[in-house]
Amino acid sequence: MAQLTLEDHWINFKTEHGKSYEAEEEAKRFSIFQENLKKIEEHNKRYEAGEVTYKQGINKFADLTPEEFKQFVGGYKPNKGGAATSS
Repeated sequence: MAQLTLEDHWINFKTEHGKSYEAEEEAKRFSIFQENLKKIEEHNKRYEAGEVTYKQGINKFADLTPEEFKQFVGGYKPNKGGAATSS
């Protein structure tokens, strides 16, 4: 079974998540994606070695910087008022 190249991962990511970019943005996002993929692979090596308890993978956020991701998801804000309620 052939191993996917970085470009294959990038094409699959864009196709799966409906991403498209202008040329300059494409280069920027590809660079970010490449860095994130490297972090994922390093983390998963630690998983295989039993150093961490979960695996990571490529998701719809793989073309975002950590700062962009935090802005996108807004960070975790616990409910300080006690029990959760529904309407």
